[in-house]
This record gives sequence, structure tokens and C-alpha cells, in this order.
Amino acid sequence: MSRAYCHHGFFCASDSQAVKLSKSAIAKIIWRFFFVQGAWNFRGMQNIGFVYAMLPGLKKVRPADAEKAAEKYLRFFNTHPYMAPAIGGVFLNMEERGDEAAIENIRPGISGSLAALGDTFFWATLKPIIALLLLLALMGDNVWAMVLVLLLYNSIHLWAMTWGFARGYRNGPSGALDLAGILSIDRTKRIALAIPLLAGMVIAVMSLKNDTGWALLGVNLLVFIAAAAAFRLKLGVLWIFYGVFTLSLVWTIMK
Repeated sequence: MSRAYCHHGFFCASDSQAVKLSKSAIAKIIWRFFFVQGAWNFRGMQNIGFVYAMLPGLKKVRPADAEKAAEKYLRFFNTHPYMAPAIGGVFLNMEERGDEAAIENIRPGISGSLAALGDTFFWATLKPIIALLLLLALMGDNVWAMVLVLLLYNSIHLWAMTWGFARGYRNGPSGALDLAGILSIDRTKRIALAIPLLAGMVIAVMSLKNDTGWALLGVNLLVFIAAAAAFRLKLGVLWIFYGVFTLSLVWTIMK
């Protein structure tokens, strides 16, 4: 089946006869993926939410046996919630091509790999950065800065969900690799260098706002240097973030 795509990777209006999923069906699927953890359970984890999100697509690509096709997705499934749409897009691409056996082969690997990348990028790196930026905005009494920071975070994760699904449905398993390449561990490590820098800025601003003098600022900068050194020693990003945050909190209480 030939397909035409817009240059940015999403489906064009002219694709309505080239693909089985319409723009409205794609929008419905992506919307449902926001609730992928809505029926989280200990036995299957995200399985029910994943099937709920996949159903509109399965009814289009497998109209004769959509319910039967959905049954295999009721087994255990767990991944990072922002990565789930990309996986769904890959599976719908493979369902459309009739590669059911291949789906079973890649299920554990694709969900686990993207879960690790999503956890590292979003939970362990982006969230601490956003939290520190929000602290800086809060200390500056800048409401618009807080709004912009929240928009930054949500625009990134919305992009990962929408672009990931489009890429997965367009290219199959290689589409998931495209997303994995963008959120690679090496790139995440480079982005995470901002954490000790922002932590040092937060401590410095706290010192200046509390009028505690340049001596304390020097001590705080030493804490920042220690955090940077810990990062270079490959200590966990969350340990560095919470360590600096705890030291700042303890110092504030002691004052």
C-alpha cells in the first residue's frame, strides 16, 4: 500500500485514500493514550488502557476481527506513558501488514527499551530541570515565566506522543527507533548537565534574596561544584538533584 506524507511526518489531508487511519481516527487514538494508565492494575499494568487506546485503530486496520486482534494486547504491557503512542503506532502498522507473529516477537523489547529511555529523559532529567526552572521563576515572582516553563514541558511530551505515534504508524519498528534516537541516553546526559548548573543558580538566588552575604554565596557555589563533580562521577541525576535540594532546605531551616 502506497502512502503519502507531509514533510514534517504527519498525515496530510490527501492521505485519506492512502492510509486506513483517518486524521480523526489518529486524533482519537492519541487522545485515548492520555488515559493509558487510567485502568492500571497489578496483573497487566497498562494493558487495559493500551487496548482502549488501540481499539479505534484496530477497527480500521482489522475491521473483520478487531476484537480478536485486541485480545493479544490484554496481556501484560508496561512502558513509559509518553512512549506508549509510538508503540501503538508501530503495532497498528504491523497489524495493517498482517505481521502478527512479528508483533509478539518485538513486544517485550520495544516496550522495555522505550520505557527505559522515557524514564531517563522525562522523569530523571527533564522533570528536575523543569522543577529548578520553576523555583527560579517563583523566586523571581514571575508568573509568566512559570507559565512558559510549564508550556515547555508539556510541548515536549505532547510532541513525543504525537510525533512518536505518527512515526511509528508510518515506518513501523524503525519509527520507534527514530524516537529512541532523539531521546538517546547520550543526548539525555548532555541535557542533564543543566541540572547542577540550575541547582547552583537556585542556591545563589536564595542566598542573595535572603541577604545572607557573599560568604554564604561562596559556600553555596562550593555546593554547586560538588554537585557538578558528583555528576561527572556518574552518580544518579535524582541523587544530585535531591541532595542539593535537601542541603538548601536544611540550611534554610537552620537559619
